[in-house]
Amino acid sequence: MRARGFTLIELIVAITISAIVMVFAAMFIGAPLGAYETHSRRAALVADTSGAWPRMETDLRAALPGSLRARRNGNVVVVEMLPVLGVARYKTSPSAVSFTTAGTYTGVTPDYLSVNPDANVYAVSGSMAAASNFSAAAGAIAGEQVINVNPAPAFGPDSPKRSIYYVSRPVTYLCDEGTGTLRRYSNYTIAANPAARDTAAELNAAGAASALITQGLTACNFQVSTASSTQSQTAAVRLTTTRNGDVVTLLHSSHAEYVP
Repeated sequence: MRARGFTLIELIVAITISAIVMVFAAMFIGAPLGAYETHSRRAALVADTSGAWPRMETDLRAALPGSLRARRNGNVVVVEMLPVLGVARYKTSPSAVSFTTAGTYTGVTPDYLSVNPDANVYAVSGSMAAASNFSAAAGAIAGEQVINVNPAPAFGPDSPKRSIYYVSRPVTYLCDEGTGTLRRYSNYTIAANPAARDTAAELNAAGAASALITQGLTACNFQVSTASSTQSQTAAVRLTTTRNGDVVTLLHSSHAEYVP
């Protein structure tokens, strides 16, 4: 019996059919793999920007009325605020050295006391008093406190809500577009002039504690509304990151929960 093998034509046809099958298989497999790679790459970009917002929003909502201020210095953008630790309402006029509040405050020891926040809440000689200049004692009625301030700051007219705010030291979010980083600076000395706190060097010199919030950013923008005696301030945050031709920009906004 004579053995029979493949002819050259049969072999070429078989190879051609196999190649066609492999091409179609690659098309069907490659599309999902490419989509997965694109999704993963974009998810990483979104994570670079969105991961910063929850921490920023928490601080923005707890800001003292009128304390949100934003500034750009070259490729550095900052937004600064004074965090509120607690709020009370006063019963007697705060224009005197001593006044009574309805309610007591027993939280973390504040760094400042703010009454009727004015146009520049960062001026300690205005509506702000440093911790060394005020103290609290029990009032004549349960649930009252008597606040003693010496020397008395220049408190303005009574606000509609007759509120005083127990305030901690400032917090700044600094975005450096050169390094692509967003850092949170806290617990540093207050400065009336925003230009004195708009670089990492100035914040470090003021004794600030620094924490990296996110990195990989290519552009940032912070905008805050004008301080008002009747409305809370609003902050708009724009964060952009670019990688391998993909660009992701996230826009967020938040308002301070406390109003004058």
